[in-house]
Amino acid sequence: MTEIAFGQPLPSNLDYAVSFSIPTWSSAIGYAEKDPGIVSKMATGYPRYFPQPPVQELSKHFLRKFGRNSEDCRPFPSLKEAEECLRFTTSVNGSESSAHLQVETLELEGYEGNVLESPVKVTIAAILASGSDFDIVREYWKLRGECVSSRLAANINQLFDHTSTLSYKKQEAKSRIISAQKEGENAKKLLKERIVENHFRPFGLLRKNGAKNIESISPDKDVYLVSSGMSSIFTARKILNFWEEKRAFHFSLAQSDSHDEKDVSLCNTAVVFGFPFKDTQVIMRTFGTCQFYGFGDSRDISGLKMFLDSNKRILAVFIETPSNPLLNMPNLSQLRAMADEYGFFIIIDDTIGGLNVETLSYGDIVCSSLTKLFNGSSNVMGGSLILNPKSSLYPCAREYFASSNFEDLLWGEDAMVLEKNSRDFEDRTTRANKNTEILLNELLLPLEGEKIKRIYYPSVSSKETLANYETVRNEKGGYGCLFSISFFSEKDAIAFYDSLKVFKGPSNGTNFTLACPYVHLAHHSELEEVSYFGVDPNFIRVSVGLEDTKWLIEVFSNAIEAMGK
Repeated sequence: MTEIAFGQPLPSNLDYAVSFSIPTWSSAIGYAEKDPGIVSKMATGYPRYFPQPPVQELSKHFLRKFGRNSEDCRPFPSLKEAEECLRFTTSVNGSESSAHLQVETLELEGYEGNVLESPVKVTIAAILASGSDFDIVREYWKLRGECVSSRLAANINQLFDHTSTLSYKKQEAKSRIISAQKEGENAKKLLKERIVENHFRPFGLLRKNGAKNIESISPDKDVYLVSSGMSSIFTARKILNFWEEKRAFHFSLAQSDSHDEKDVSLCNTAVVFGFPFKDTQVIMRTFGTCQFYGFGDSRDISGLKMFLDSNKRILAVFIETPSNPLLNMPNLSQLRAMADEYGFFIIIDDTIGGLNVETLSYGDIVCSSLTKLFNGSSNVMGGSLILNPKSSLYPCAREYFASSNFEDLLWGEDAMVLEKNSRDFEDRTTRANKNTEILLNELLLPLEGEKIKRIYYPSVSSKETLANYETVRNEKGGYGCLFSISFFSEKDAIAFYDSLKVFKGPSNGTNFTLACPYVHLAHHSELEEVSYFGVDPNFIRVSVGLEDTKWLIEVFSNAIEAMGK
């Protein structure tokens, strides 16, 4: 496989690639440390962290038209979302903040052969800022996950391009935007139906716990689409706040009538259970209070119970099934029982488990990143939330989605790409499961304790994880396409990574095998803190793709051999 230069899209010929090349260990360290000599080479990046080229060009439009000296900006596909970003920025920096909001609205009329009942309106709202203000804007944009679609940005740029004399180019862009608005709705309908099918008939079979407590879910009422997996987590957090504010309001009214002076203060504490993808914990800490139980096993269940027994309230427990990157699986049955006893909710991120596991019976909301294995092609972002109709949170969550609090901002063209790419989700899941199992069993696991320090994977991480995983594994489900390897020394990790001839960069669930030095990318500034939870800096995460298994074994064997040179 041809090595791709740092900062170039993966694969190099892919439009709207969501991953970018980090071909060597040293380039990963340079990226993590924001080395200008490394970062300046980035042509693209993971879209929430590094705006893709069309979004960069859209930002330049706002800066040219509305900018002040030394400013940068982040564009949102919604005025409301931009206003929330501005409010957050000023809440942090106060009256000294100079961040400001600017809006561009396009009203597109129909054209010959495509008559519209009313103009199609597209609004882009950008927050412009500099210095510490922009640092906050950039962080909010990353965590909120409702970023302007790169496909939408490309079309808008064409319409904004006053230097182009090619009128047919503008007409094509206009046509794509109008089509996306119309055809995107049908794609979203199909996506929601597919998501329901995935949860109730994975691999064509009734799901494992199908008769346990949920008869059915409605694609229209119980499944919601957002622009990224992180937006699904952020949205779940907002639903919890919405629920808590309503609870406190009604409780306050009841107390007023009874003249009881009990505390009706708002709770904003969420628990993150198990070592998660970093941004989940950052969201909980940034927009509330977070209790972190980073092992996610039986000792943390005991610790959480002690916390709750000390008269502390929490809104919810956020869980990954399994966790990224340690691939641990918590005891969902115990956590569900605790939630029912102590009155909190369970929010599950099933991105890594996908079709392999059934988790909706245990969660109040299930969040997913559709960017990953559901999509596979690594060229579009998306996310989903599924509501459990049996949950006590359900009526409030439905009210939230029906209110002005929620906007459907998944761009129609992205929905169309997601729908097309996910048609073979089951087949790709099965093939990736098999490839991973063979690679581990025939090559890597026999080397554990010798050339490899440890392998993290649901079937081998620990007896506890395996038992918990088996409880929720679907009949035809496997253990996934993601595993992590730790090495005895940084020297070994570097030799292995630099010699591994697969695509190397962030993301997972891609149709091609993808590796990265995950801990340095996500936790380089806190290596000592995360090592407490067993997260080793000499650690490489691998997402296995659909390549020929013999080729995979050969490539990984060569990387192992390079460690001894």
